[in-house]
Parts: sequence; C-alpha cells; structure tokens
Amino acid sequence: MIVEKQNRFSSWQVLSALALGAFAIEVGCAVDKDDAQDDDASEEILEDAPEEVRDALTGMLEDAWPTAIEPALAAAEAAVAALKTATADLESDPSSDDARAAAQDAWGDAMAAWQALEVMQVGPAASSLKAESGENIRDDIYSWPTVSPCRVDQVTSRKEYEDSGFFDEAIINAYGLDALETVLFSPRNENSCSSNSGINREGTWNALGAEGVAAARAEVAVILTDRVADDLQRIRDAWEGGFADELATAGQGSAVFDSSVKGVNAIYDGLFYMETYVKDRKLGWPLGLRACGAEDCSDKVESLLAGQSNEWLAANLDGFRALYTGGEGLGMYDLLVAVEEESLADDVIAKLDAADAAVGALTAGLDATLASDPETLEAAHAAVKGVTDLIKVDIATVLALEVPAEAAGDND
Repeated sequence: MIVEKQNRFSSWQVLSALALGAFAIEVGCAVDKDDAQDDDASEEILEDAPEEVRDALTGMLEDAWPTAIEPALAAAEAAVAALKTATADLESDPSSDDARAAAQDAWGDAMAAWQALEVMQVGPAASSLKAESGENIRDDIYSWPTVSPCRVDQVTSRKEYEDSGFFDEAIINAYGLDALETVLFSPRNENSCSSNSGINREGTWNALGAEGVAAARAEVAVILTDRVADDLQRIRDAWEGGFADELATAGQGSAVFDSSVKGVNAIYDGLFYMETYVKDRKLGWPLGLRACGAEDCSDKVESLLAGQSNEWLAANLDGFRALYTGGEGLGMYDLLVAVEEESLADDVIAKLDAADAAVGALTAGLDATLASDPETLEAAHAAVKGVTDLIKVDIATVLALEVPAEAAGDND
C-alpha cells in the first residue's frame, strides 16, 4: 500500500523512532560499548511491532551477506583471478602490446567489479575507526582519492616490491588497484615524477631502459594483483569466519551488535558511500561544488590514466542498488515497505533509475566530460543527489537512524 508522506508515522512508529534514534551508531567514531545506552526499550518496541516489520528487519540482517555482498565479492574475485592470468602473461612478454592491452582490459573488469563492492563497506572492508569490526581492507584494495602515481613509479624503478616486508611498510598509495592503473596505463618508459624526484635526478629511471621499465612494471603488476586477491580473500574469511553470523543475529546474541538497530545502522552507513564519495568527491570535486583541499579540483578525478571514471560511477550505482534492495533477498527497501513506507521505498528506486540514466549519458571519463560537456556532468550530480537526499533525510527520519558524522555537516 502506498502511504503519502504526510501520513508517515503510525503510533508504533513514533515510539519506535524515539527509541531507535537513541541507539543509532555514529559512524564517525568507534563505539565504546561501556558508553552505549541500554537499548532494552528499543528491542521491546521492535518485539511489539507487527510481524511483517520483525520479519523484514531480520531478513535484512540475514540476507545482507548471502544475497547482496557475497555475490559482489564473488564477482570481484573472479575478475581479479582473470587479472592474475593477464598480468602473468604480460610478465612473460613485457614488451607485447597485445599482452599489455589484455592486462588493461582485465584491470578494467576487475575495477568495475570492485566498484560495485566498494559501496558495500560494511564490517571488515570498512574503516576500523568508523565501523563495527572494520579492518580497513578497502584502503588496501583501492585507496582513491589517496593515490600517488609518482610513488608507484618510485617503487617500480627501485624494485622496492621485492622486499619481503614491502606491504607491511608501504603506505596505501603504493599498492592496490589504483597503483595497478599506474603500472598498466602509464605511457611506456615515462614516469609521473617531477624532474627533481630522486629517480629522475639520480638517473635511476633512465638506467632501466625501455625494456627494463616494461619488465619491472610487468613484475610489479603480478605482485600487486596477487595482493589484491589476498585482500579479497581477507574480506571473505572475515565474513564467513563469523561476521555474517554476527550481523544476522544482531540483537539476538551477537557479540558485535548488541541490538538489531545497530545492525541496521551498519548497513545504513554503508549506503552513505553514495553521499560522501559519489556525490561529494567523484562528482562534486571536479565540478567545484565541494572543497578538495586545493584551489582547483578539476583534476580530482578517478582513473585519469585509464579514462574510465564514468564507468566506475555506473558500477557504484549497481552496488548501491544491490545493498539497498538486498539483491535477491531482503534489504532496506523491504524494511521501509514493512513500516508502511512503500512510497518512500519506491521513490529511492525511481531516483536511482534516474541516476542510472544520467550517469549512462556520460560517455567518457569525467575529466573529458567536464571539458566538453559540463552540463551532462552537472545533471549526473543532480540525479545522484536525488538519491542521497532521500537517504540522508527521509530514511533517517522514518527509521530514526543517525546520519554518519562524515556527512552530518553536509547541508547540500
């Protein structure tokens, strides 16, 4: 049944909203369980809620892993496995244009798969400072906007990756899918560092020669791809090793989530990638709508070398849709329907469809589009904002969820 917004709150929803709001997680800081308020009242209200609400809540928590996140992870694992094959082929023939093109294509497939999973930063993949059971694995796999092509070239030319402790000591901008872009797409025999950089000033780069650069880049591509595969396995191991059960049993014996509300918050916080990254950074920075820490943000674009930033936006929307709907299972959409907010649930889908269309109109990387057709880029931003406004305002109000700290001060 479609319910108009002015009739939004039933009597039990008002009580639930008051209780749930007191126990929502603020994602901007780690949770101290000693300071967490008692949520017996919240759980009691949920117990007294209609059966369809309890079923939707339980289903959302149980299905997040098997029907939304795990399929996206499996797709990323398969794509990275193909990338491993392609980079191994490149290592065997570093000067081959065909092998390099095949590795680039495989990297693009791996990036598209990761960009869908990128939106699902719930638990292990997420920041340890912002999420329950967060292990910072996302930054190990893909650290944008913290990237440094020059640092990658330094690592490559000095063969730092041969050190057994490389990944323990290197900072995140030296490895991951973003570093692989530098390795696979940089012009042959050119580096991204200034003339004053040590590898240029001291002749380290030139000493490699064209064949040496190609060989070193191929070798590091294999090492970095292996590491990405290992990090994806870390995500799987963490979910299958207990986190999936902890989320599924939130409020029912979970050692991580002592209330079902906190489990809902974990998924809700994951959806905010659309706000903080897609709207504010990926689109807002180059358009000059958000500060990026520099006077000119027009070059703050993903995939400047590969030129595929528009494709990553489309994949982000796919990932958001899967997490919001629960994929083949139950998700936030179903919880909204259960609390008599079908109109809002459907409105998010409608706005998401509009965002898909607007992003689909971007036929080139965002840097190229900004130069040739900024209106289309602005339209994509506006369409994405249509989705994020509903998440940040309407859903937060209806379910009494607290907006993550990173987005709390954003009034646009």
